[in-house]
Amino acid sequence: MSAESPQESPPQRQINPWTLWVPIIIIALGVVVLYNYLIFNSMQAKEDKITLQDGTVIKRPPFLGRLEKDMEFTERSGKKVNLAELKGKILITSWVFTRCPRGCAGVIAKLKKLYDEFGGNPGIQFVSFTLDPEDTPEMMQKFARGIDIKDTDHWWFLNGDKEVVRNFMTFSLKFRPVQDLPEADRLTPDDKYIHDLRVAVVDHQGHVRGLYDVMNADADTQKFYDETLNKELRYFLEEQKKDAK
Repeated sequence: MSAESPQESPPQRQINPWTLWVPIIIIALGVVVLYNYLIFNSMQAKEDKITLQDGTVIKRPPFLGRLEKDMEFTERSGKKVNLAELKGKILITSWVFTRCPRGCAGVIAKLKKLYDEFGGNPGIQFVSFTLDPEDTPEMMQKFARGIDIKDTDHWWFLNGDKEVVRNFMTFSLKFRPVQDLPEADRLTPDDKYIHDLRVAVVDHQGHVRGLYDVMNADADTQKFYDETLNKELRYFLEEQKKDAK
C-alpha cells in the first residue's frame, strides 16, 4: 500500500504594504490640509480686524476699485483742476446738485460735519461732483458759501462734460448710475435726477475703499454708516501716515 503524499497548503497571499499606507497617508494629508485651512482662516480673520490708535476695533475696509487715470474738471473757482493734484490724499467724494429738491442738502450737511472734524488735516480732500451740466462755477460757489464752505483748497466742487463726469462717478468711484427723470414724474421743475446719496472714500493710494449710505431712510442704519465712515477715515489716516514714514 503506497503512502499518501502530504496535501500541499495553498500559498499565503502577501499583503501589499501600500494597501495599508495609502489610506494612512491620505488621512494624514487631509488632517494637514484641514489644519492649515483652519489656521489660515483664523489668521485671515485676525488680519481683517484692526485696532486703531485709540483702541477702536474695526473690520479692515475692502478694496472696491482704483482710480487709474488723471481727469480734468472745472472747480467752482472757475479754474481747471486735475485729480493728479490730489495724489497721496484721502478723497471724500459725493454727488451734488445745487438746486436738488431731494437729498443733496442732507449729504452736504453730513460732509460738513466731517469737514469740521477732519477738514484741517492736509491729508484729506473733500470733492463734490455736480451731476447737472448747467451748474456753473458761480452757482456752485454760491451754493458752497450758502452752507458756509468758503475753503476752495480742501473742498472742491467740480463740474465737467456730462458723460465724462457720470462715467467717472459710475465706473471709477462705483456710484449707482444717475437716472434722468421725465418731466411727468418730477415733483418740481428742478426735480430732474435720481442719484446716489452715498459718500465714497478713496484712500491715499487711489483705491476706492468704501461707499457709505449716510442718508439711509432707516435711522439706525444711517447712524451705523455715519459711525463707520468716521472710524474708517481714522484708519485711512493711519495707513497714510504709516506709508509716509
